[in-house]
Amino acid sequence: MKRVLIVDDDRVILNILAEGLRDLGYEVFSAVSGQAALVSARENAPDLAVLDMRMPEMSGLEVARALNATGRVPFVFLSAFGDEEMVRDAAESGALGYLVKPVDIPQLVPFIEAAMARGREIDLLRSTTEQLEQALRIEQKTRTAVGIIMERKGLARQEAFDLLRARARARRRKIGEVAEELIAAVEDMNLALREP
Repeated sequence: MKRVLIVDDDRVILNILAEGLRDLGYEVFSAVSGQAALVSARENAPDLAVLDMRMPEMSGLEVARALNATGRVPFVFLSAFGDEEMVRDAAESGALGYLVKPVDIPQLVPFIEAAMARGREIDLLRSTTEQLEQALRIEQKTRTAVGIIMERKGLARQEAFDLLRARARARRRKIGEVAEELIAAVEDMNLALREP
């Protein structure tokens, strides 16, 4: 079931949209303030947050910034105001869309579905990027460890790599972990030699 958080200080609009989406099978969480929205987002991990732009105490933009800082809840704006500056601010905050009220459920559903699909694509890209960055860090540590072995043992690159790999296999550890341990040990030894 798709989970949607709707945030609006107008309780009538909030209830109409929440009930309409529930009738279509969405699991809906609602909040009438920015603070309540952040609590709900943290507790319920919605697939999408639909934020009103202007609310007392904490604006939709402030909620959006907090969502960006604390997690990965994608969000869109649903606002009575459609001026150019507000739309630009929404886009700069990372919003996946902006819709001007009044809206009805048949208008809102395709908007929500498109935003959720875009949010899933962004999550996949983020995950892939993290995996690539992790692989690059491991590769860099492995190269550094191979360089240390080459220097200390007087071996060629492939021989040094084979030695590192054999050590990892013998200890039933990942080669990146063994490389990291070797680098840390050399750094510790270098520090000890520098101390008076």
